[in-house]
Amino acid sequence: MTVPVEDYIDNYYVRTLAEDTHYPTLTSTEEADVCVIGGGLAGLNTALGLIERGKKVALVEAHRVGWGASGRNAGFVAKGYAAGEVSLAKKIGLEKAQKLVNLTKNARKTIKKRIADFNIDCGPVIDGVLTVSFRDRVEELKRSINEANDNFGLGFEFWSREQVRAVCKTDKYYDGVFAINDFQFNPLRYVRGLGRAIAERGCKIFENSPAVKIEKEGAQWVVYTPQGKVKAKDIVLSCAIYMEGLDSRLENAAFPVQTYLMSTKPVDPQILKNAIDTPYAIYDTRFCSDYYRILPGNRLLWGGRVGLWAHPNDIAKAMVEDMRKLYPELAANVEPEVAWSGKLCYAPHKMPQIGQIEPGYWYNTGYGGHGLCPTTAGGEIVAAAIAEGDQLYKEFAPFGLGYAGGKYGRYAAQMVYWWWKLRDIMDI
Repeated sequence: MTVPVEDYIDNYYVRTLAEDTHYPTLTSTEEADVCVIGGGLAGLNTALGLIERGKKVALVEAHRVGWGASGRNAGFVAKGYAAGEVSLAKKIGLEKAQKLVNLTKNARKTIKKRIADFNIDCGPVIDGVLTVSFRDRVEELKRSINEANDNFGLGFEFWSREQVRAVCKTDKYYDGVFAINDFQFNPLRYVRGLGRAIAERGCKIFENSPAVKIEKEGAQWVVYTPQGKVKAKDIVLSCAIYMEGLDSRLENAAFPVQTYLMSTKPVDPQILKNAIDTPYAIYDTRFCSDYYRILPGNRLLWGGRVGLWAHPNDIAKAMVEDMRKLYPELAANVEPEVAWSGKLCYAPHKMPQIGQIEPGYWYNTGYGGHGLCPTTAGGEIVAAAIAEGDQLYKEFAPFGLGYAGGKYGRYAAQMVYWWWKLRDIMDI
């Protein structure tokens, strides 16, 4: 069976690539200690952690390294999980929540260290993410900042309305939260840099090699692709919502959420400055938020919304319309250059799914909404569990593999999104 070669979809990050290394398709039988399925951030971080712990690793990817959301997200590197610290503490208690959040705080440092150690050209790396409020509730915001800093040591800084509007020149925003330790970068170049680093350290990467079947053969697991197979003592599934029949237990435990992004052609610097006068990445506090940042060359990256289907022209139009509600003059003077969508993997509890179904059969997935730091932490957790018998992965047991509707879960997600939009409008 011949697998059609599927390249990256067109987006801003693809257009910035200075290199385009292709890894071979698997056409033979490979032996490894561990086979990682999925070449996104979760899979690559797991493979790197295993390689650094002395394991022989083979990684199979259905498309290209970083083909999915890992290589086409907004590039915000932020601590925490999609579930949020407050809901996390309510579910598992403050002490356990602190432990899990600290993993992502440490992951920010790990990411910067890997950028330096592996000489990954994913800049500009710009410190600082600003969260802006659509609601005039200053005391409530100050209280939430104090609680976050006291309980989780997040180092948040309160920004007054005057500070926010000095850099985001719209009357739609009120106060804000500034996170100096979060940052932004080019996610596709970072993901490809990780791929290069693990390949140089002995990991065999196979692109255009989708896993189509998994079987147990004696003490080993066998991962079959259309033209080859990998035999390994342990396997790790990190293929998110791209299971496609590989394992219904995982496939039905999460649902795909599709979001949209656009980058513009270069904008007149003064027009841009008159609207957004800051290098910081920005998103707002609404349930259905806009998020954006200035790119090199006075381009603007703008993202938001959730939906079932998308067409590139419609995405660009929708993003400009969202921009117009905040910055009408800017929207009137921008020209979209490229727009794209991506699918995120969400579990109903909005937490990563990390664990072992049976001996040697691991999963590390479900990072929708907050991927860059948690996947770094998750990769280390699973690698340590396999290579060293570490038990930290069991801290994620409360966030298991419940039923999320499988492929039909996206319809549920759309209903939730419409409800969130209604809440934004009604402010309830």
